[in-house]
Amino acid sequence: MSDGNSSGNNRLAWALAVPLVLLGGLLVIALRARTALQREPDFTVDPSRWQVMGRPSWMTDELAASVTAGISARVAGAASLLSESEMAWLSATVAQTSPWIEAVERVEPRWPAQAEIRVRLCRPVLVAEGGMLFGKDGRALGAGAVALSPAPLTVPARTPEADRIECAAAANEVLPFRPALEAEGVRLVSVAPGPDDAVCFTTDAGVELSWGRTSRRSPLAYLDLPVAARLDNLRQVLADFPGLAGVGQVRLWSDRPMVIRRDG
Repeated sequence: MSDGNSSGNNRLAWALAVPLVLLGGLLVIALRARTALQREPDFTVDPSRWQVMGRPSWMTDELAASVTAGISARVAGAASLLSESEMAWLSATVAQTSPWIEAVERVEPRWPAQAEIRVRLCRPVLVAEGGMLFGKDGRALGAGAVALSPAPLTVPARTPEADRIECAAAANEVLPFRPALEAEGVRLVSVAPGPDDAVCFTTDAGVELSWGRTSRRSPLAYLDLPVAARLDNLRQVLADFPGLAGVGQVRLWSDRPMVIRRDG
């Protein structure tokens, strides 16, 4: 009896093992096929072949093409559509190739041999004399024409990098409020280091607005008013001097605005 049971158990084990062995074999074959396909041309993205699919309204076609070509030239190597790690590598590599890229939002594989890479670009807040554009962190983005409203503020070409970083930060702080200021006749056109260790904006009428002291230059910068309070100071001045008519300089960062009238 025991020999018969043993023989029956062996046959049952063999009957179960064969499908498992076949399934394992099929999985190995499928894995090998996928590995082979990863290097097939239809499943491999070549970064040297690119096309601009869209751009921000403020960026010209020429600038968009120049930025994209620069990214393409700096991505060394191809990536497989079938490899998540290689798609992640492509995303990380693209993010580091250009100062224009603030972030890579997503990479979507497209068969055959394509990947749609959607990036968020840095908005220029400064432009130096000569056309070099700078982002909100003060880094140089490159030269090119942009159609932004409000337009980037002009910064002197020879401004030291540390001062330019502070000017860019100030330009970015005031950026959301510029349309409202322009509606009240205050159109900012430039920014530069000013007196009292402060960053100073200049309007199209030549009025200097001392925006705030910088922590690098002044140990008392932490005492300056917050942005909202500085704008309240400016509104107080505008109530007395509509459009800043007759005003030469305004200090905005102190408890009360200090106004210096224009000579003559």
